[in-house]
Amino acid sequence: MKYHGSYTVKDEFVIKSPPALSWKITGSGEYVLGMSGGKTYFIKRNMHVRYPDKSAPKAVYEKYKAAADYVENKQAELRKRMSGLTCDGDRIAAEIENFWDDEKMFVTVTPHISGALPDDCDLSGIDTAKFISLALSAARSLARLHACGVIHGDIKEKNFVVVKTGGEYVPYLIDFDSSYPTDGIPSWDSIGGTDGYQSPETIVYGLDENSAPPDTITTAADVFSLGITFHRWWTGAFPDIDMDRGTAGAAACLGKRITIDKKFDTPIGGNTEATLRSLINWMLAADPAARPTAEQVVKTLSDELEVREEFVCGGDAKPLKLELWDVHSRAFKLFGKDNLKYKKGVREFQKVNDGALKYRVKLTDGSEKKLTVEQLCDEGYAERLSASLCEPWDEHADIFEFEPPKTVSEKGYIKIERSQAPHKRSYVLYKSSGLSFEREYGYLEAEGLIKKKKPRPVKLDADTPWPEHGAKYDREQMAASDVRSICKVEYAGEHRYRITYEKAGVKRVLDGVPANNVRLMGYIK
Repeated sequence: MKYHGSYTVKDEFVIKSPPALSWKITGSGEYVLGMSGGKTYFIKRNMHVRYPDKSAPKAVYEKYKAAADYVENKQAELRKRMSGLTCDGDRIAAEIENFWDDEKMFVTVTPHISGALPDDCDLSGIDTAKFISLALSAARSLARLHACGVIHGDIKEKNFVVVKTGGEYVPYLIDFDSSYPTDGIPSWDSIGGTDGYQSPETIVYGLDENSAPPDTITTAADVFSLGITFHRWWTGAFPDIDMDRGTAGAAACLGKRITIDKKFDTPIGGNTEATLRSLINWMLAADPAARPTAEQVVKTLSDELEVREEFVCGGDAKPLKLELWDVHSRAFKLFGKDNLKYKKGVREFQKVNDGALKYRVKLTDGSEKKLTVEQLCDEGYAERLSASLCEPWDEHADIFEFEPPKTVSEKGYIKIERSQAPHKRSYVLYKSSGLSFEREYGYLEAEGLIKKKKPRPVKLDADTPWPEHGAKYDREQMAASDVRSICKVEYAGEHRYRITYEKAGVKRVLDGVPANNVRLMGYIK
């Protein structure tokens, strides 16, 4: 039997006498399965959305026409944004078509996912690894949806079709009737969601038109609902709340306690301190801005990201806190957690002050050490940072060069910068203690921060004296006096000389020097 001229509806959905489609109820609508091009599609019509009959009174027609147009336009925008998403790659059953049927109901068409487990399938008995895999796949699909600028709006178990494949539980994200663009939040009276899964901000926004502005609704609302979904998947129950009745979203609104089942008090992996319990606690934060993004949930479940410290909860979930004294952090850096915990066996790291700034290091074998920052380096817990060094001033570039940054750092300096005053050029030195001071390059040499370069051969620039003053210059005397050049110049009608000196990279020029002075200096033979 044909439906909408495109889909052949499976026989089991057709009532033979009289010929008609036999719809099955689902959520806010009803559905049939149809075939097109050899593929099966899920055809759903929304019983809450109808296109009005033109014979209706004008006011009624315009009201329902505006609502129908909104739904149609919104779904068209969602279809455009989700056009690249697929069941195979993204595990998202995105809408591929919609239309108004003969009964003026809004119909959507999405790919049908075969082999789905029943909606009431109990997943609470699956082991930790399979649950993490299930949760990770669901978070990836949601992160992919958010990356397209779409908020799902009704995340819950029933909107993930779970298929068991090769012992793994694979979820597919479906049902985008309540979805909306991130920049197209629906009005307060049409915001979607399911009771028990709604985020606190969604609950507040839906109270009345003055409760909250639309920008309070973000992708974080989906993350809250996903946290509830995780809890329901693995326990079959909602989180416990400190209220006689109500939901986790309502409890968060009122600042009430939300308790995650202790079953989730298990490490996610071996590279981080994150536990499932702390992750869900983070996802259920009352403040949407404090929640992780769906992408951060993916990274946490992939054992690549820690849970924010203020949301850590449960038994052995306290993260290893790695922190140096401020005065040491300028010159030293601790190695990462992977090195300290899993290679060096550090269980606890603590700053102590017993008259000197030190560190208490407890190891998994029960031993304990109290170390200076230098000893931390010696034992492979930390490393000294290399000093940051400037280039020497131009006039010093031929005279010295800095020692290697590590050598400078070992002498207690973390940075050297150039400093310029009206009549001198010097250097500002910064010590790891926080002290800084200005010195000339001679101090650098005394501190062993620089090494002198071998002087380059000096090439003297001199022609010949004025004929009446002599035959040639004495180059040995010139070199001994740091003369770099002598040039003949006309000065007030007289034959005189310009002498250029250079010492320690500093140049000095004497202009208009009389011949007698040049002779007295011994520069003319």
